[in-house]
Amino acid sequence: MPIYLKRIFNLSLLLLLLTACYKSEEADLVVHNATIYAVDEEFSTYQAMAIKDGKIIELGAEREILNRYSAKETFDAQKKFVYPGFYDAHSHFLGYARNQGEINLFGAKSFEEVVERVQQFVAKSDREWIVGRGWDNNNWKSKEFPNKAVLDSLFPDRPVHLTRVDGHAVLVNNEALRRAGIDGTTEIEGGLIEKNENGELTGILIDRAEEYAEEFITPMSFELQSKLITEAEKECFAAGLTSVTDAGLSVADIMLLDSLQKAGVIQIRVYAMLEQSEESLVFMQNGPLEKDNLHVCSIKIYADGALGSRGALLKEPYSDDPGNYGLSLISDSTLRRYANAAYESGFQLCTHCIGDSANASVLNTYADILKGMSDLRWRIEHAQVVSPEELHLYRDYGIIPSVQPVHATSDKGWAEDRLGPDRIAHAYAFNTLKNQLGWIPLGTDFPAEPMSAISTFYAAVFRKSPDGTDEVPFQPEEALSREDALRGITFWPALASFEEKEKGSLEPNKIADFVVLDSDLLKSPEKRVLQSKVIATFISGKRVY
Repeated sequence: MPIYLKRIFNLSLLLLLLTACYKSEEADLVVHNATIYAVDEEFSTYQAMAIKDGKIIELGAEREILNRYSAKETFDAQKKFVYPGFYDAHSHFLGYARNQGEINLFGAKSFEEVVERVQQFVAKSDREWIVGRGWDNNNWKSKEFPNKAVLDSLFPDRPVHLTRVDGHAVLVNNEALRRAGIDGTTEIEGGLIEKNENGELTGILIDRAEEYAEEFITPMSFELQSKLITEAEKECFAAGLTSVTDAGLSVADIMLLDSLQKAGVIQIRVYAMLEQSEESLVFMQNGPLEKDNLHVCSIKIYADGALGSRGALLKEPYSDDPGNYGLSLISDSTLRRYANAAYESGFQLCTHCIGDSANASVLNTYADILKGMSDLRWRIEHAQVVSPEELHLYRDYGIIPSVQPVHATSDKGWAEDRLGPDRIAHAYAFNTLKNQLGWIPLGTDFPAEPMSAISTFYAAVFRKSPDGTDEVPFQPEEALSREDALRGITFWPALASFEEKEKGSLEPNKIADFVVLDSDLLKSPEKRVLQSKVIATFISGKRVY
């Protein structure tokens, strides 16, 4: 055999042996031609990843992954950007879904517009109760709460229940008051039934009074709820959300979600906080519930109301309402009862605290029960106004501040009116709070704010409203870095929910939940970040959007 043929033969044999040595491994999906932000401890970036049986098996360079794996399916990201599935650390998923079957009052510029939307809804709905949510008097020319008189004249025989944007106040008409048994002599602990200067009911109910009246609303049918929940899930996927924390559900609501997940109707992953109730305390005695898409090992209680409706509990009176300190929604004995029950059952306690007085009281109670640093991961939800003297309690006892950056930019127009120039310096202090433990989970509180992790990221980093109208950032010293903000909508919510080993970052053996965007959140200019679009959303390696 000529020498050149021998060389060709030997080279062919060598290539054959090399091919045999590097035989492709099987995968269900290979994602490639991407910039993949793993959001792991090293904040690694990759070009491709392989997925099998719903989990990530390897991440690496483009040629490395494509040469090693033969996949049933490939996803060419076309140089786009891949992130762990977005995780909303504080939302009201089920409430949002139900709201879609009611009157949308978000963005109404006046009470007249609210009434107009109500009339339009009633014209095409025969539901007994007229229910809506989203009005915000702070966006009106007159900042005062509305009065029920117009609703009484338009709907004398049908109950009307219109919830404020923050969920802590409601406007009802006479018929709704009658059905709830509320009159001028009614008193509800932890709630306010507003009266005018003549002692007449205005229809405004705040906090516990609002909750009391809500109990009388005729519930939706199972069929309608199922339809609305599946539609809400689609919206979550379109926003890049693969996991949500639902902050306060009844046991019946949890069973509803469980049944829909078992039937394959919905796939979104839910970390559910039980609501404050006797039924929840009984549920906790059986320990946490953990399924593929549903995790229940926390309970949410309320210490106070909201700043916008002046229900947040402050140490000193409201600057724009002298004599009003806000509302305490829980007694010390009840707080301790729930805290002890959570401690004994191994449940996470999550307490809604807005005002500095509520934060101080709850933080000190947590400290008294926890005794020292703990991995129970008890949380303060919102942590909006925290006095400097209480900050160390987060760090000393492992207490997690769970915040919503868009609240800061939504509230900035009136927050200083409520708090004054001194207290506002200790409000919405997200970077200061982050520095206590070194991490901070971020949420939206939708439907109180838009369902958008991108808006959360933008508000956290740039401290401006996601509508793009701000020229000057609000308290820029409290901005988070881009890396921290990305962790805040991915890994840190998973950490806050005891799920850091399964999700929150893109690493081998973790669930393949990820989102593809058309922009680089870590490097794009500010305006480009705001314009970011979700290209695709995957759950367990399956494309759901």
